[in-house]
Formats: sequence, structure tokens, C-alpha cells
Amino acid sequence: MVSLASMLQRFAGAIKHAAKEETFAAIVGAAIALVLTGTVAYTLGEGWSLSDGFYFAVATLTTSSIADPDLVLTHDVLKIFTTIYIVTGIGILVEVARQLGVGFVKMHEDQTAARHAKRQDRRDRHHKDDPPETQSPE
Repeated sequence: MVSLASMLQRFAGAIKHAAKEETFAAIVGAAIALVLTGTVAYTLGEGWSLSDGFYFAVATLTTSSIADPDLVLTHDVLKIFTTIYIVTGIGILVEVARQLGVGFVKMHEDQTAARHAKRQDRRDRHHKDDPPETQSPE
């Protein structure tokens, strides 16, 4: 349970750092819009339930296999939509993952720099308390 909390904390930190990037909100918005578009298209196009349409949309974008044999595309227009959906969607999701990765790296760099600065501050305070060295006469 501790490792899950730690993972979620790191993920939240990566999101926080990635959100500072100018394009992050737009990319995440595009990913959400893409999933919603797929969900609506599959739900209405095939007459599936909302949960089946959502499942198919997400499974298609993540290139995972569809385990439910009842979820089969039967309309040619949806098959064409799906090819465009996959090509576009994978690119968007890869960009979201890339920006989260960059956010994680920046978070790690900030944490490392903060630890280094803290250690240096302790060293500086320790040496400040040392008596000044006397210079030998020349």
C-alpha cells in the first residue's frame, strides 16, 4: 500500500511539473476529447452501452486486445473511423506520456537540487562555526 501511495505521489508531482508546460493542457484536452469522441461514435454507431463504447475506445487507443467477443465493428464507416482514430489517438497519447515523462524528470531534478542545496547549507553553517584560521607571519 505504501508503494501505491508513493507511486501516486510521484505521478501527481509529474502532472504538476508537466502542467507548467504551455501545451500540456491542450494535449490532455485533446486526449480527453478523443476518448469521448470514440465513446460516442462506438456507442451510437454500434448500438452499444456507454460502458462498452468507452471500453472499446480506450482499448483501441491503448492497442490492447478487445477481450469481449461481442464487441465487433459491423459498419464499414466505423472501421474507417477506427483507423483514423488509432493513428491520431496513439500520437496524442504518446505526447501525453512524453510530457508526463519530462515532468517526472524535472520533478526529480528539482528534488535532487533541493537536497543538494540543503546539504550545502548544512556544510556552510558547520564551517561558519569553525574558528578562523590564523595566518602565519611571513
